[in-house]
Amino acid sequence: MNKAKTLAVGAVVSMASVAGSAMALGDDYSSILAGLDSSTAITAIIGAGVLLAGVGFAKWATKKVARFFG
Repeated sequence: MNKAKTLAVGAVVSMASVAGSAMALGDDYSSILAGLDSSTAITAIIGAGVLLAGVGFAKWATKKVARFFG
């Protein structure tokens, strides 16, 4: 397998093992939820949006500059 597939399989397996151990705890999520912070989640969402928008902006800017010189 290539490196990306190996990393994806490893991530899925590790998430499944964490989820399995979390399910074994029952319905007590206080220890999991105590570490969550809304500011980090919002920062992650905004960062993902910037990455997604950045690709489109880069394509647009490249075409704009190419049209100017060509």
